[in-house]
Amino acid sequence: MRRTPIVLAGTAAGLAAVLGFHTESLGTNVVATPSGSSSGASTGKSTTTTTGSSSSPGRVSSSASTTTTTTGTTGTRTALGADVQYRYGDLELQVTVTGSRITNVEPVVDTAYDPRSSQINSYAEPLLVSETIEAQSAAINGVSGATFTSQAYVQSLQAALDKLGIK
Repeated sequence: MRRTPIVLAGTAAGLAAVLGFHTESLGTNVVATPSGSSSGASTGKSTTTTTGSSSSPGRVSSSASTTTTTTGTTGTRTALGADVQYRYGDLELQVTVTGSRITNVEPVVDTAYDPRSSQINSYAEPLLVSETIEAQSAAINGVSGATFTSQAYVQSLQAALDKLGIK
C-alpha cells in the first residue's frame, strides 16, 4: 500500500515523457537557394536555374529547382517552388505573380505513389490554390484528410514566393 503513490507518480511521469517526445518535425525542411533578383519593369526575359537536394527516409524533404522568368513591362513573373518529396508523393509548384499579386498556382510535378493519394491530391490541390489566391500568401489552412499534401504544397509555395520576393 505504501508503494501505490510512488508507482502512480512514476507511471504518470513516464506517460507524460512519452507523450511529449517528438522524433522529428515535418514543419519546414525546404532547401532552397534564392535566385537572382528580377524586376517587374524589365523589358527582356531572364531565366535563372539552380538545383540542389536533400532527402532522408521518412522525412519531408525537398530538392530545390528554380526557374524565375520575367516578361515584358506587365510585371508578370513566374517561379518554380521546391520539389518537395513527402510521404505519399512528390510535389512542385509554379507560381505566377503580376505585380505583387499571386495570380496563378499550378502543380508542375504531382506524382502520387498510389491511386488513393492521387485521388486525395486531385481533391485537395484546387482548394489549396483557391486559398492561396484568396490569402495572397503561403499562410493558408491545410485540407482535412490531405495533411501531407498540404504541408508539401505550402513548402513549395513558400519557396517560390521567396524567389519572387513576395512575403
